[in-house]
Parts: sequence; structure tokens; C-alpha cells
Amino acid sequence: MQVVVVVLLLICSSRGLVPPLIRVCVSTSVWSATIKMDFKKRKLEENGAITGGGGSAPPSSSAVEIPKDDVKKFIELFNKEQLVEILEDAANRHADVLEGIRKLADKDPAHRKIFVRGLGWDTTSDTLKTVFAQFGEVEEGVVILDKGTGKSRGFGFVTFRHMDGAQRSLKEPSKRIDGRMTVCQLAATGAQASVASSTQEVSQRKIYVGNVPMDLAADRLLALFSGFGEIEEGPLGFDKVTGRSRGFALIIFKTVEAAKRALQEPIKMIDGQQMYCKLAVEGQKQRHGGTQGKSDDDVYRGGPQV
Repeated sequence: MQVVVVVLLLICSSRGLVPPLIRVCVSTSVWSATIKMDFKKRKLEENGAITGGGGSAPPSSSAVEIPKDDVKKFIELFNKEQLVEILEDAANRHADVLEGIRKLADKDPAHRKIFVRGLGWDTTSDTLKTVFAQFGEVEEGVVILDKGTGKSRGFGFVTFRHMDGAQRSLKEPSKRIDGRMTVCQLAATGAQASVASSTQEVSQRKIYVGNVPMDLAADRLLALFSGFGEIEEGPLGFDKVTGRSRGFALIIFKTVEAAKRALQEPIKMIDGQQMYCKLAVEGQKQRHGGTQGKSDDDVYRGGPQV
């Protein structure tokens, strides 16, 4: 701990972040330590412990000692931004500092647990763990099941052993799992973020697809619309018990431009059947066959539907 503190203080001193009095104390301590080490070395040489030939020097040790109370006083002098900058610099230079920061971050599961929505009805916990294992060691992966059907409710949770695994997985929030594009985010912000994301901008990226064939697989629909641009989430709207189409689907593109490209030709043909597309916001209050009395937007806003 003392070595780390000295390193931090020396870095601060080089950046002019340490007050003059502390800089003097640190410099004096380091200078004093150097004098002590040189004196010890000369004494060992006089006693024959160190020779010019094949003798070996004694193991080095830090002679700088700072009482814990003083360490706390030093740290309290800095604001949050300065401390973050100092620690970032120290972590990049010293592996032990980085490991210490990692251990502290890993203590809170909120930093390591992510929420995944848009899962298919047949996605299992094992599949979820396998998909996310590429980003780091997975401690737990769970798909939340419907108590009545035993099928996926369309969302799940993944807890990594380390925070950096979770951060890597979030660099690209959209992931293809079992023929669907799913979205992940920190579980601590899950429900609120999902509601907050339903803004006007999102409504310009979300399209409604009507007259979807009942026997059309979700991955085929995904492949068709992926030709217009990257998909953030979808297709949504498939029956969560049978996994079959209910006659419609919702697809959210990553960009407004991609959604516009998909709507340039509103009629799409697949397996000889015509499907029609429009912005989902335009049909919020309309009812379509296969929605069981709900509008398409009701289905989407009602929770993780698949």
C-alpha cells in the first residue's frame, strides 16, 4: 500500500497536482531513502557482502514510510477528477494498482450484471452463457421463464466474474441470439432505460411488419430486413409459447436511415406472400389480425414480448 501511495504522490508531483509542502515531504523522503540505501550498500561492501566480481546485491526495499493517517490527508486534498486521472495513470503503469482497482470494482455485482431483452422463446440459459462467454468469464446466466409454459419470457440476466467482462459485452449492445437481435445493458439501469429509450428518435427507427406468414421463422425475417441496415432489436411479436408468427412483427433499426430504406418499398414479398411495412408509431391504435385484440404498440410496450 505504501509503495502505491508513493507512486501516486510522485505522479501527482510531476504534474504539479501536489501542494508545495507535500512535494517537499515526498522529495525529502525519497532523498532520505536514497541516502539510507547508499549508506547500507557501502557498509555491505566494506564487510565484503558485495564484491565487484560475482557478488549479488541485497534485495531492494522501499525505505519510504508514510503513516496511514497522513496518506488519508494527502488523498483528501484532491477532487474527484484529479483522483480519477491519477489512478488511471497509475493503473496503466503498475499492474498491482490495476489489480487492486479491479478487485474493488468486482465487489459490487451491479457492475458485473447485465440485462438482455428480445430473447426468443426457445433460448436457454446455457445458450445465453455460451454467447456471453466470449467477453469474459461468466459467473451466472439465467433466462427468465414463464411459470405457466416453462418458456422464455423474452429476457434474462448475465453476471460476469469481473467488471471488465461486462464492459466488453456492452461495447456492442446488440447481439444475435437464436436468430433474433437482442439488446443488453447494465441490469441496474434495465427497466428505466428501456422506458427512457422509447423516445421520438426511437419511434423513427421502429417499423411494423404486417401480414407475416404464420410459419415464417424469425431468422428469415431478420435476414430479409438486415439487407436495409443494422438491426438493433427484433423481430419482436412472435408467440412466446409456440415461437410462431402471430401475423405481425416489430423491428428496430440502429439508424433512422436504415428504417427509411426499409420503407421505401412498403410491400415485401416472401414465400409468395405480401407483407406490408410502416413506422410502428403510425399504427399504434390500429388492430390487425393475429394480435389478439392488442395494437402492435401495446404488444411492444407491454414488456419483453417475443
